[in-house]
Amino acid sequence: MGSATAIVGVWVSNRIQNAVVQNSANSAALYMESIVSPLSQELALGDRLSEQARRALDEIFMTQPMRDRIVSYKFWKQGGVVVHASDTSIIGNRFEPTGDLQRAWIGEISGSFEELDHDESAAEAALGIPLLEVYSPIRELWSGEIIAVAEFYERADQLEMDLAKARRTSWLVVGSAFLASTVVLFCIVAIGDNTIRRQARLLKKRLAESERMAAQNAMLRSRVVEASGRYAAQTDRFLKKLGAELHDGPAQYLSLAALRLEAAFSDKSPKPKEAEEIQQSLQKSLTEIRALSRGLSAPDIDNLTLIDVVKRAVEDHAEHSPLRPEISFHGSDMPNLSVSDKLCVFRFLQETLSNTARYAPQSRCSVTCHVRDDCIVIQVKDDGPGFDPLDGTVLRDDGGQGLLGLRDRVESIGGRFQVSSSPGQGTTVEMTLFPNKTSSP
Repeated sequence: MGSATAIVGVWVSNRIQNAVVQNSANSAALYMESIVSPLSQELALGDRLSEQARRALDEIFMTQPMRDRIVSYKFWKQGGVVVHASDTSIIGNRFEPTGDLQRAWIGEISGSFEELDHDESAAEAALGIPLLEVYSPIRELWSGEIIAVAEFYERADQLEMDLAKARRTSWLVVGSAFLASTVVLFCIVAIGDNTIRRQARLLKKRLAESERMAAQNAMLRSRVVEASGRYAAQTDRFLKKLGAELHDGPAQYLSLAALRLEAAFSDKSPKPKEAEEIQQSLQKSLTEIRALSRGLSAPDIDNLTLIDVVKRAVEDHAEHSPLRPEISFHGSDMPNLSVSDKLCVFRFLQETLSNTARYAPQSRCSVTCHVRDDCIVIQVKDDGPGFDPLDGTVLRDDGGQGLLGLRDRVESIGGRFQVSSSPGQGTTVEMTLFPNKTSSP
């Protein structure tokens, strides 16, 4: 900011000085032209003034008012030749034309203040006083053609004071403007900084709240997943107990009733038709109760490994289905699964293999288990007729939940469930569990 202030201040001061100097030069040139132009018309015909003209010029410049104002003068011809001057020793000498002299030859009035560093200004520089150097073109009266250039040096004591005052004023204005802009910018920056700091504090507070909420949500999700796992384990134990009670209770009573009915009519022949129908109904009910008991009861898998659970589910399915899926395992370190994870794996295979046997009995089926660093992926794939996956999100007509219930079971313990299928392209059902985490990433 300080450098910018200095640059602008210097530029403004120079502009003001140049303008003031040029205006002073114009005023002085117009005044002098009215005096010297009539006496210098002889220069249109030659490079010398007559004795009468030189005497007249000397008398004019030697008068008291003019002598106090003009300390020196020169008349120039083309090529830098001095044809007349107050210093007679330089008359006839040739000097290198300055920029101001060259501008005067093209019709411009030019002036400079205290720039007496040229050879032809050595005598004026030696005076040691402030001088305004003015170059004014002299024109032929009837044609307007420039016939010579008059140079004169005017005392500039007042001009020097005026320039000093203008410089002080310009520096004061520039400094005040930059100071005001600095104050304004400082205020803007301060306000912006306060706003940013306030927003940062607010964002930090909200971030902390979000982190607390995220941690709380993670804890709640963990508790929900753990509760879901416990609930799934308890539900399966309850279903296992219910299956056992159906097998040991109603199934045994129906078996006993069938035996007694058989014994009651063992000596009679033929057996009454009603008795035959009752016995068939008892056998059918007994078969259905036993099947229901087997479906409700999951095997004792608490002490089984992942490989054993997969093999057990496939073997149990093979007992009542012609489907023979291929089993493959990938990965070396088998994770330690919780009871809920094992039950989920078992029920997943039980349901997907049952669906395959129901909808694609003639297809080739495979069961693949991938053990990775942070998860296990179990995939059941067949090359059957396939289906629209959206149809699997609704309940079946028989009241079964199908894939929808299986998805809920998997996701309730923090896993992921995915179905890939399309008509005529087979079906792939995939489950991902995260044994060491309470939720999927």
